Amino acid sequence: MGYMDKQAKYRKLHDQLLRRFEPFLPGTRLDSVRSLQKEYRVSLATLNTALKMLVEEGVIESVRNKGLYRTAPGCGNASRTVVLVLPGQDEPLFRKIIFACYEALEKLNMRMQLAIYGLSAEQETEVVRGVLEDEPDGVLYMPTLVSGALKRLLLEWSRTVPVMQINREVGEPSLSFVGNECFESSREATAMLIRHGHRRIGAIYGNDFRTCQDQQERIAGFKAALDEAGLPYEPQYDIIYDGFDCRISTDVVALLLSPRRPTAFFATNSAFLSNLIQKAAFCKLSIPDDLSVTSFDLGETFASLPLQFDRLEQAMVPLCARAVELLDEMMRTRDFKPRRERIPGRPVPGDSCRDWREE
Repeated sequence: MGYMDKQAKYRKLHDQLLRRFEPFLPGTRLDSVRSLQKEYRVSLATLNTALKMLVEEGVIESVRNKGLYRTAPGCGNASRTVVLVLPGQDEPLFRKIIFACYEALEKLNMRMQLAIYGLSAEQETEVVRGVLEDEPDGVLYMPTLVSGALKRLLLEWSRTVPVMQINREVGEPSLSFVGNECFESSREATAMLIRHGHRRIGAIYGNDFRTCQDQQERIAGFKAALDEAGLPYEPQYDIIYDGFDCRISTDVVALLLSPRRPTAFFATNSAFLSNLIQKAAFCKLSIPDDLSVTSFDLGETFASLPLQFDRLEQAMVPLCARAVELLDEMMRTRDFKPRRERIPGRPVPGDSCRDWREE
């Protein structure tokens, strides 16, 4: 096959793949290389050539060991590249962050690359190390499992590479961070329950809270609301679930059937709420008639629940936009002094609370 014939073959496959990928939103994970090769019946070399053309045009992003992801046409000529570093899970929060960061970066004519890490401290540290050693124009990073080595790595490289933590942080005040106002939002969500007359209030949180700064702040906000109302914190009222599998938790049924059970809960996120509804039904209890519940999380995470929960919602789109704005400032000025801001949660009324009177 001559040179012109090969180019025509590559262009034809490129056009077919472009039509296939264009409808997808930025951040969507696409078909695997193996499945595309099987469907289009082409050699791996031919497929890789066509995919490379799409990468260069900014239509897709190839993430090492993870696969192909949709970006958007037209971003291939962007003057600066920002790497977004996220954990490798398919959750509404991560999809929201990818889309919001992409939109904010596109407005500033910047190209976004994805770097995905596995859920272990070692993998996270190695992925972050690889990103920083490549010295991109800027880094947006959401931490998960923070080790001492990771903190030291970030402190060292943040002197020469603009790094902005988003939504979660490693707990170093000298590192830039834009996140949610977790303490105040959680305090307010708990205060909702207190205003409804509840006095026996438990918290719902994951057992990984000690490694998550934002979860610690939410629990602190919960306790602060109790303290302000003159109520004691009762650890026996809490529900603690497995951070990696929320189907596993402390004995919820025994808690709900106890004579002095809590009448209300504040959930630090929405992960356990469907389980709580099921456990309550098993105990012949319902929300809000027997239990009132508030929470603080991303709005999309409540969409699949059968009940409209009273809550404070994370402001993820303005958070990502502000993080990109401050990162751009660091990149332009080369002034890497820490920039730290928090975005307040938005109150959303629902049907998960009712007034309570002690019998």
